[in-house]
Amino acid sequence: MSQQTIERDRAHHRPGPDGPRMSPMLAGLLGGMLAAALGLGALVLVVITLWITSPYPDDGPAGPLRVAADLWLAAHGAGLVRTDGAGGTAVPVGITPLLLVVLPVWLLHRAGEQSVVHDTGTGTDTDADTGAVAADDDAGLPHSRTPRTAGRLPRGARRAGRVGDGPPSLWADPTDAVGRVAWLVTGYTLVALAALLHSLTGPLSAEIPDVLVRVPLVAALVAGAGAWKGCGRPPLPNPLRASSGPAEHAPHAFLPRGGVRVALRAAAVATGTVVAGGALLFCLALVRSAPEAAQSFSRLTGPLPGRVAVLLLAVCLVPNAVVWGACYALGPGFAVGGGGTVSPAAWSGRPDLPLFPLLEALPEPGAPGPAAWAVAVVPVAAAVLLGVTVAGAATGGGAARWRWRQTAAVTVLAALASGAGAALLAGAASGPMGLHALADFGPRWWAAGGAAAAWAAGGGLPVALFLRWWRTPEARVIGRRARRPRR
Repeated sequence: MSQQTIERDRAHHRPGPDGPRMSPMLAGLLGGMLAAALGLGALVLVVITLWITSPYPDDGPAGPLRVAADLWLAAHGAGLVRTDGAGGTAVPVGITPLLLVVLPVWLLHRAGEQSVVHDTGTGTDTDADTGAVAADDDAGLPHSRTPRTAGRLPRGARRAGRVGDGPPSLWADPTDAVGRVAWLVTGYTLVALAALLHSLTGPLSAEIPDVLVRVPLVAALVAGAGAWKGCGRPPLPNPLRASSGPAEHAPHAFLPRGGVRVALRAAAVATGTVVAGGALLFCLALVRSAPEAAQSFSRLTGPLPGRVAVLLLAVCLVPNAVVWGACYALGPGFAVGGGGTVSPAAWSGRPDLPLFPLLEALPEPGAPGPAAWAVAVVPVAAAVLLGVTVAGAATGGGAARWRWRQTAAVTVLAALASGAGAALLAGAASGPMGLHALADFGPRWWAAGGAAAAWAAGGGLPVALFLRWWRTPEARVIGRRARRPRR
């Protein structure tokens, strides 16, 4: 057994100031359960408060607890099923209020980050600890004690993936970091299973396959990202990077060094621009239909707790409406059930929509006017910003760092990543809201992703290539020389 392994095991079991230290397995398990309990408890608090203040409670405390469990599971992407329809038919409720996703994602990210933070000392920075470290330094032995501040990496070291003073990052031992995250996900999933069992006893329950697949997947992705941040953001393996040789060789002749990072940053800029445009469109539509939305809100419920519940639900669905507006700006639009589709080209069909304030922001049915096509400025602006971002990296310092083929490759990669982001958002913001006419509700992910990628590639590629040529004096000189006729 190596000396490093022995020291790590001693650190795991060394008693702290208040008793024996907790093992990483138990710490990860309890950390995941705590993160899940905090998110679930926040929803329970809100639902119980509304139930207590309601003048006509329909059920005992078990009912609000089931509703809170359903909402918490839906925040992880699990679909809900209502079984009290006509004839006992199962009615799907598949739209996830995107604002509910924020709390569990934040808690999981924090739990993943804290699960890999160093805590190899006694928790106190005393003179005895300092003397022990100095004695070990003099004897040439590894440190037996380190202050608690060794677990926090300096800001510059986190960005560069390096470790400052103190022991090496846990990322140097991937098995340890991955194991801690795995136990965290296990504890989180156990709470999700308990919430699922409780929700199955009511008329509205989560779908079992969704809970078994999506909750652990979301927990693993988000907690893994938090653990990667807690380890100082070390560089991830890049299969497109050359294993040896200069940057101009094989893979880098097609994709430059750092091209993937630039492509992801440009895709984030383009996707953020489209989402911002969707938010602007939604706000303008809601202001235009404010009287109808207020009337719909007042007709839904009378008592104050019911109005507060409807208001909270509408607020949680605002990000969904923003994504719908972004998909409308991209061109494909979104489905509103019954075969009806709302897009800048036309509104085909007018189904009987349920009464809800946000649905009053839909445009009037019929052929769109010239103003409807003005929304094309949103994807055009996103494509231009994508090209500007790629061109800025291609011409760093006023010199051509990338060849034109490399610039084109990074731009196309950014367009594909932007399409993937749009497809992910559209899929998360849509879903069935019932049977028959309400079975198709929201944007179609494949149409939104394809439109976003087409806009980004069609507009971003000419912008990136032109700006690379314009900002590179030597490229213009070479071009003028190539156009001169030979004597």
